Amino acid sequence: MHRTKTLFIIEPVFLRFLLLSIILLLTTQHSHSQTNEDDAIFSIASFNIHYISLRREVLPWNERRDAVTAAMAELNADIVAFQEMETWAGRGERSENIQLDWISQNAPQYSIASVGDPEIYPSTQPILYKTDKFKLIDQGFFFFSERPDEIYSRPWDQSFSAFASWSQFEDLATNQRFRVVNVHFDHSSKINRHGAAHLVSDRINPWLSEQEPVIVIGDFNALSWFKTIDILLEDDRLELADRAGSTFHFNKGLNLFPAIDHVIYSGFEQLGKTLRLNKKYEGVWPSDHYPIKVDLKFLEAE
Repeated sequence: MHRTKTLFIIEPVFLRFLLLSIILLLTTQHSHSQTNEDDAIFSIASFNIHYISLRREVLPWNERRDAVTAAMAELNADIVAFQEMETWAGRGERSENIQLDWISQNAPQYSIASVGDPEIYPSTQPILYKTDKFKLIDQGFFFFSERPDEIYSRPWDQSFSAFASWSQFEDLATNQRFRVVNVHFDHSSKINRHGAAHLVSDRINPWLSEQEPVIVIGDFNALSWFKTIDILLEDDRLELADRAGSTFHFNKGLNLFPAIDHVIYSGFEQLGKTLRLNKKYEGVWPSDHYPIKVDLKFLEAE
């Protein structure tokens, strides 16, 4: 008895269908991989907006508030750390924040962290974040002082009080938690700047030890090679982002010295160059500082 052999002939139409299916599968997998990689990227900005004084006109707010709104729209950062978002009426008077109210009304895509009742939480260094990207987990503050947990305590030379606000976020795409520490160091006192840098280093040390990503951002009032910055970078766990040029311009576009506003980070890598928004809007500077923005990507846990 002879066995007959059956020949399977693959039709050209089927071959084309099979090849197309393989290409589509590979493309979909690559696209999914790329989307996941993009999910780990976000942008963060620092913006010293300059305070408002109700006692005397200093960079009148009504003249520049539209420029601030335009700058915010162009920045389009996922997180924005503000300094000097303060309506100053005199010592002990802290109930009003005209700038924060304006931003809340004109940038509704953001929620506000690092704020609260000014009697128990200093609200002049808020951190704004996009609610479609992040969830707020926690927030706090500490003053640059020998009594850092005492609100409005004076610094080492007993001049004006200054502080760090911080917020902990969870990235909704990656479920990664991280902290943003928003600082404004003293512009005139080296003792205060160095003390503040040491205090920031001490406060973030437990978070770094737990390998939680951390960003220290704001107005350091120090050039990148000053001791103030060296104190923060001395154990090599933090990295200073690329500098894009002068950031304080006297509200005149005068770029007389390098950057004093910085982004320092751990647990991330910077993508591309730092953006410095050095422009007027309809002839008006938003502030006497240029806003800066960096793109960061989460590092994969070891």
